[in-house]
Amino acid sequence: MFTAEGIAFAHTTKKQSEIKLDLCDFQPSSAPLKEANKFSNYVNSRALDGTEAAIVLPHDSYQILLVEKPSVPDAELIDALRWRVKDMVSFDIEQTIIDYIDLPEDAYRNRSQMIYVVVAQKEKVEAYIGWCQEIGLCPVIVDVPEFALLNLSEDLADEEAGLAVFFVDSKNSSINLMSDSALYFTRQLQYNLYSSPESASAAVLEMQRSMDYYESQIGKPPCVRLIVFPMLMEEDPLISELRYNLPMDIHSLNLENLVDSDLELSAELQKKTTVAIAAALRAQSEVGAKA
Repeated sequence: MFTAEGIAFAHTTKKQSEIKLDLCDFQPSSAPLKEANKFSNYVNSRALDGTEAAIVLPHDSYQILLVEKPSVPDAELIDALRWRVKDMVSFDIEQTIIDYIDLPEDAYRNRSQMIYVVVAQKEKVEAYIGWCQEIGLCPVIVDVPEFALLNLSEDLADEEAGLAVFFVDSKNSSINLMSDSALYFTRQLQYNLYSSPESASAAVLEMQRSMDYYESQIGKPPCVRLIVFPMLMEEDPLISELRYNLPMDIHSLNLENLVDSDLELSAELQKKTTVAIAAALRAQSEVGAKA
């Protein structure tokens, strides 16, 4: 995963039906695209040359938009979406790559079918792909943090009673609301790991508003559990505010209890690599061993 502080690496292997995390690391860099040699040496030292890879885009290179799905043939859908979102993005729509995910059929009952559209800057995506190839990896998936995190949470959302996932990153945070292992709602917040303690209350208010919307507009039962990633201490201001304000079962999960691995996943390491681990789990389940 590309971040403002460096690159998070995660690698999984699969034996029979079991997926195991066997590498989890963070390499600091203020300009990784200019340090291909450094990262090529890193890939070589970990015997990852030629490994298929999932790329996770940084937050400043894409936008996620909720739009009504155009009534066009599948072959024409991307072009129709490009036209539909052209006035909703902050960069030149002609220089973008577009993808989407369908929402479950029962989302937004009695309304048109809605989808989440991911609009990414083409120049940046191509640069990340080229960089991965240059350092010896074989990129096969391009993902975004909100959707990569589903690999860690979908098994926890296996009931109709809703699950809320609050992910806090170094630059911002995101909220995913799920039911029956499916995503129904996602949004980004400005709150991050380095935000002031006072701002935690505003982040919790946005969580409350999101869950109200989930119930009133999407028509789903209330969320009964809330999971916070990465692992935060009980005294963290966000955890304290969530517990004080929300009548839910609230946990900040330790990935050591969720992912099969012999590695020591410290709290600090989890803060930097949670999304990379999630992306590696998706890549493994779809196309084999990944980094």
